[in-house]
Amino acid sequence: MRALACGGLLALGACDVEWAGGQIALEDPAPPADTAVVEEAAAPRRIPLPREPHLLLVRLDPDGTGRATPLAALTQLEPPALAPVAMPAGEDPTYRGRFDSLFLAPGTELDLLARGARLGSVVLGEPVGTGGDACASVVRARALVLPGQDLPRWAFALRLGEARPFDPVRVGAPEATRSMSVAGPVLAERLIGGDRAFLAQRVSLSPVGLTGDTIPGMAATYLIADSLAPGPPGENAVSLFFLARFEPTQGYVPLWTEVRRYDAQSEKEVFEYLDWLRVGPYRLDALRRVDGASVRVAVGVSSVDAVEPELGWTEPAGCEALRRLVDGG
Repeated sequence: MRALACGGLLALGACDVEWAGGQIALEDPAPPADTAVVEEAAAPRRIPLPREPHLLLVRLDPDGTGRATPLAALTQLEPPALAPVAMPAGEDPTYRGRFDSLFLAPGTELDLLARGARLGSVVLGEPVGTGGDACASVVRARALVLPGQDLPRWAFALRLGEARPFDPVRVGAPEATRSMSVAGPVLAERLIGGDRAFLAQRVSLSPVGLTGDTIPGMAATYLIADSLAPGPPGENAVSLFFLARFEPTQGYVPLWTEVRRYDAQSEKEVFEYLDWLRVGPYRLDALRRVDGASVRVAVGVSSVDAVEPELGWTEPAGCEALRRLVDGG
C-alpha cells in the first residue's frame, strides 16, 4: 500500500520508498516550472581598426594650446589619398576606445604642419568630446615649436615618417597686401558677372604660398545674400571662391574658381580657404566647405612643383565635432 501511494505522487515531486531496511529517493527529472532557460548572448562584433596614418585638423590658440580631431585616414602616400573617418558605435561599442588608444592616446606626438612646412610637433592630450556617436573624438593639443614662431589658427598633425623634413622651421604668416584688397573686388565682379556683381561682399581673404612665386597668391570668398554659416542661402544668393596668382605683367590672375548661383531648389555650397600642407613631394590645400546642414573640410592634392595646384577635391569629414572645431566651439 505504501508503494502504491507513492506511485500516485511521482508526478508532483520527490517520493521516499522504504524497502528491506533501505531508503530510495525518486526525483522528477523535469526542472521546476519557474526555472528560466538562459541563452548565451551573442558576442558583440569586433570591427578591425584601420592601420593607415590619420591626418588631424588642429585649432590653435596663441599660447600654443588647442584642440584636434581626426580629419581623414591617409590611405596612400603616392599621391596622398584620403578616406573618411567614422565611428561605428552601433555595430561595435568597443571601436571608439580602441581607435582612441591607437591614434589619439594622451602623450602621442605628431608632426605639426602649416603654411607648407613642418613647424614642429604637437602633443595630444585628454579627450574633450565627440560631437556624436559617428564622429571621432576631439582631444586637447599642445604645440611644440621654435621660439618666436607665431602660431597659425589652423594647422594639421600627421606622423610623416620617412617623408618628414629633418628639422622644424620658423615660418612667418603671409600678410594680405593692399594690392590684394584692391584686386579682390575687381576679380569678384568679373567672375560673378551680371548686373548684381557689385553687391558681392568679401568675407574671407587669405595669402597663399605658391610654387616659384615671391609674391603670395590670394584665396578669397565673396558672397551675395549668403553667409559662411550652415543653413539655406538667401534669395538670389551667389557664392564665389577663387585662388589667384600674382603675375608681374597682369596682376592677380585666377587659378581656381568656384561660383554658385542659387534658386529655390539649389543647395548651398560655400568655400573658405584654410591652409596648405606638404606631404613628401605633394601639397594638400584644405578648404572649409559649408552646405545647408554641415561643415566639411575639402582637400585638393597636387604636386608641390605644379605651377597650378589641382582642384580635385575630396571631402574626408563632416561631423558635428569638426563643425564645432572649425567654428570655434
